[in-house]
Amino acid sequence: MMPRLRALCFFALFLPALYASAAEEQRKPLSMEERVARLERLTEGQSEIVLRIEPMQRDLQRLQGELEEQGHGLGGLKQGQLNALRDFDRRLSEIEKRLAPPSSASAADSPAESADSGIESTIAPPPPGAPSSSPAKPAATPAAPAASAEEEAAYQQAFTLLKEAHYDKAVAAFRDYLKRYPNGANADKAQYWLGETYYVTRRFKESLQAFQTVLERYPGSAKRPDAALKIGFVHYETSAWNEARNALTDVVKNYPGTHAAKLADDRLQRMKKEGR
Repeated sequence: MMPRLRALCFFALFLPALYASAAEEQRKPLSMEERVARLERLTEGQSEIVLRIEPMQRDLQRLQGELEEQGHGLGGLKQGQLNALRDFDRRLSEIEKRLAPPSSASAADSPAESADSGIESTIAPPPPGAPSSSPAKPAATPAAPAASAEEEAAYQQAFTLLKEAHYDKAVAAFRDYLKRYPNGANADKAQYWLGETYYVTRRFKESLQAFQTVLERYPGSAKRPDAALKIGFVHYETSAWNEARNALTDVVKNYPGTHAAKLADDRLQRMKKEGR
């Protein structure tokens, strides 16, 4: 017991001195060798950091390359949308140029006449039983029943939304009109402009269905040439080259002399140059 007590007393007396000696040792200036050793340790740590950074830099460069490729792809998509918008704007401009200020008499006689009265001449479908290769001949379309004021207002509201480029609202408005007035005086035009709204926003599947409905449901519509043309354009936009060529050729054959036939022929010539 006594030896242990003596040892404890010894350490108790000299422990402060040991701490003071260690602290003094730390405050001493480092020798050249010690400084070199410390620098070497720091250099080794930096080398390890560099080795970790290099793979991160490679990953960053790879991501930048992928972003550039995606940017080029988005640029092509934006260009396609721009072309569709230009085509759509041109067609609306032609409609507005062809409008004549309606007189009070004509307004009373034809209340269903609207701002999209058409680009082409009125074309009747082929007579029943005629060969499919026979082109349609210009003829007067039987007069549609006059639209009520409420129906006309609903149609004009949808068409105004389209002209003002409120495309989502225009889609909803045209669909609502067709639901409420499936056999209305403007139903064929509402169906056609619904397809145009889908087309200009590159919703090609819905656009194709809408234009096909014009041909299937409205045999006497003046919008048939335009709908047939846009079916060809939709196939072109979706790279369905054979379908596009067949649809555009049918437009030239079935609606000769119309503006739609001219546009169809122009697109066929373009496809030929492109090797489509």
